[in-house]
Amino acid sequence: MDSFSTAYLDVAYYPEQQLLHGHWKRGVMPFELQRGYAAILDIAAEMNCRFWLLDVQRRAGVDASDVFWMMEEFFPRLLPRLGRTTYIALLMAPHQLAGALANSGLQTTTTSPSQPYLIQRFTDEAPARVWLDHCLQRDSVEK
Repeated sequence: MDSFSTAYLDVAYYPEQQLLHGHWKRGVMPFELQRGYAAILDIAAEMNCRFWLLDVQRRAGVDASDVFWMMEEFFPRLLPRLGRTTYIALLMAPHQLAGALANSGLQTTTTSPSQPYLIQRFTDEAPARVWLDHCLQRDSVEK
């Protein structure tokens, strides 16, 4: 499986760029969020891809229970499934980014040395891709 599509999410893997691209098409219920991220991780594990561009511009706000699920359930699965740091570029609408920066609960989803992921937030796809390319180059040197 190198792609996944539902009414709320499209996921595709691009081997030439070593990039997994997820595009949330609308706001989601908690079970859809969980299924969607499970599909993203399944494709990433199958393709051995740790560089993700996730477009969340059309997805409605994230509440505390979603953040809790991400922190306690989803992110801990990354290292066992992918083996090394996962790099996640979130493509957000400007109002989403402002809300995320103002929400201390969402700020905890960025990174620390003890976490197996690195997240950066962007409002434009071009800088997000540049950041992911830089991470890929740096990561390949550190192998």
